[in-house]
Amino acid sequence: MKKLIAVFGPDSISPDDALYREAERLGALLAGAGFAVVTGGYDGVMEAASKGARGAEGQAIGVTAEVYYARGREANPFLTREVCVKSATDRLMELLDLPDAWCAIGNSTGTLAEVAMAWDYMTKGFLEIKPLILIGESWEQFLRSVNAEASFRLHIHFVQHCPHSSAALDLLTKYFGPQQNFPELEILK
Repeated sequence: MKKLIAVFGPDSISPDDALYREAERLGALLAGAGFAVVTGGYDGVMEAASKGARGAEGQAIGVTAEVYYARGREANPFLTREVCVKSATDRLMELLDLPDAWCAIGNSTGTLAEVAMAWDYMTKGFLEIKPLILIGESWEQFLRSVNAEASFRLHIHFVQHCPHSSAALDLLTKYFGPQQNFPELEILK
């Protein structure tokens, strides 16, 4: 079955930003390798990864929330499928439960919350152990800080760091094996 890879990242970047281009590249690499891309469905990194996946003729699934629509926020136009939930908390839980792995590229408070929740829930056994990959230089300082704390070091093995999208794809391919690049299938119930 096609594996779903979530891409977390800031929504405040524009298409002319280097981070946008790297997130678009990540989406294209994932889709080109047969993975389906899951994002929070809105702007910035979410849009870029979705755009990259679509450009590679892959699937881009967006998890959106009614609460954001009520505030005038619209899903990005690159989604092949939208999963709309009621609240922001429901959205976060869907982004943690639905994918088979998570990749974070770039930093924001929302991205940090997603990473922290995935990591915490794996350490507590609330979520099965899945790859959690932090991509790029912006995560290096975070990981240095984490490694400085003994209580975090006990669980650092749940988190992996990659310098760029290609290295993240290599890790995912080693973990899941080669993916069949099937045409769009009904992968969500």
